[in-house]
Amino acid sequence: MKYIVQIHLEHKEDVIRKIEISEDSNLHDLHNKIVESLDLDQNQMASFYFTNEKLELQKEIPLFKIDENTHENIEMSDVKIKSAFCNLNDKLIYVYDFLKMWRFLVTYEKSSKNETNDTKVVYSIGEMPKQAPEIIFKSANNSQIADDLYYDEDEYLI
Repeated sequence: MKYIVQIHLEHKEDVIRKIEISEDSNLHDLHNKIVESLDLDQNQMASFYFTNEKLELQKEIPLFKIDENTHENIEMSDVKIKSAFCNLNDKLIYVYDFLKMWRFLVTYEKSSKNETNDTKVVYSIGEMPKQAPEIIFKSANNSQIADDLYYDEDEYLI
């Protein structure tokens, strides 16, 4: 079985890709297809994050294991698509390039019975902006603390 996964850039301009990927592929395969489909630099670090219903970041799944001495660390290649997305509308956050902090919402949209083994883009809208949105840490009284994340432009809540 194949999964149709939507990748949506958190930005004021719509940048969306829908990727068809095998349930037996892993998050590293999805990462590679995201990078390729958005024409991103393959030499940047990235992570997926499991979230709760409020899209708060929970467990990180980095590109590579950070500490080999702990058994709890997993990496993208350890997590199969069917394990990351158990139910329709399950979501992950994908963060690419930790200096620029590109953030994407990744949603399991539907299944496909396509039998091919290739991972492919089945829908594409928008082009990547030249610059990532600036993230500013603010609280309700506008002091700079890490309670709430906002985009600088038009203050989009992350």
